[in-house]
Order: sequence, then C-alpha cells, then structure tokens
Amino acid sequence: MKRGLGAAWPIALGYFPVAVAFGALGAQAGLSPLWVQLTSLLVFAGASQFALVGLLAQGVPPLLAALLGLLLNLRHAFYGPALRPYLRGGPLEAFFLTDEVFAAALRALPGLPPGERRGYFLGLGLGAYLSWNLGTALGVLGAQGLLAFPGLGEALSFALPALFFLLALPHLKNPVALLAGGVALGFHLLGQTAWGLFLAGITGLLGEGFGERRRP
Repeated sequence: MKRGLGAAWPIALGYFPVAVAFGALGAQAGLSPLWVQLTSLLVFAGASQFALVGLLAQGVPPLLAALLGLLLNLRHAFYGPALRPYLRGGPLEAFFLTDEVFAAALRALPGLPPGERRGYFLGLGLGAYLSWNLGTALGVLGAQGLLAFPGLGEALSFALPALFFLLALPHLKNPVALLAGGVALGFHLLGQTAWGLFLAGITGLLGEGFGERRRP
C-alpha cells in the first residue's frame, strides 16, 4: 500500500483544489457543513457530488437528486471489467474507483507482481480519498473568503479534467483507446455526450476482448 500511496500524489494534487471548490460551492448553496463533508466521506465521486449539490440547491427532491448522481457514475461499470485481469477487487476497491485512480491503476498494475497489486490500488485510492476530503473541509471552512475572488471557483474546477487528460495520455498509444475516444468525441460534437460515453465504453470493452482472443 505504501507504494500506491507514493504514486497517488499527482491525483491528490489534482483533487485537492477541486475538492476545495466543491466544499465552498456546497456551503454557498446553503447546505450544512456536515452534510457537504458527509457527501465526500460517503459518496466520493466528484462529478456526482457537484451535480447533487446543484440539484438540491434548486429544490430537487433528495431521492431524485441521488438517483441522477447514481446515473452519472454508471461509467464506472466499464472500469471494473478493464481492471479485472489484474485485480480481484471487493467493496473497498469499488468505493475507491474513480476516473483518475482507474487511469493510473490501468497503467501500473500490469507491471506489478500479482501479490502487490491490491495493496498498490488501495494506496492509490486512499491517497485520492484523503486529499478529496481534506480539500472539501478547507472549502467548507473558508467558503466566503475563497469565493470572494472572481473566477476562482471555475479555475479550481478545471484542475480535475486537466489531471485526467494527463493521466490518459499514455493510453493513447492503444488503438482501442483511440477508437473509443473517437466515438465519444463524435457523439459529443453531435450533442449526445451521454450516449457517446456509453458507446465509447462498449467499444473499449469489445475491442479489448477481441484483442485478448487474438493474442497467442
């Protein structure tokens, strides 16, 4: 696990400012500091948490807001099968599985001895989790001061997609990844981003499965 924690620092650095922005925006929306912190402790899903806070601030019923947040995380259903050849996970691994942890793990796990893979993955996830929760706490406590700076919330939120892009770059040598990315981009340009992500995941799974069958 220690090795995974050490490798988690780029994710932690990217998560921290986004979590600060989430905590500050949650407090600004009128939600209690405890509730905002609990979403990071119990949900730990950046995009879903931002959506949840926004929906609740608009008066959407909590159950419906939670359901919409769950739908946003359906993309994780494609992450598990991609990691399964290298990792036999359980509930804790599933909880720690985020976009960035997935990208980093997919790059590192194939080169690790099987006995070290679970500890490495848990270290990655724990480092990301701690950073996200510390950032949330800072954002909640310093909400008024942080959001007084024009454009700071938007600037902090940009850190997460920038981090994921950097982590995904090594996978662009994979033709299946390029094909899946092309599918997602094409549908996004057509205004169907959700369908694009879904079909890109299907493309990646089918492409990798076909490649495995062709390997001797």
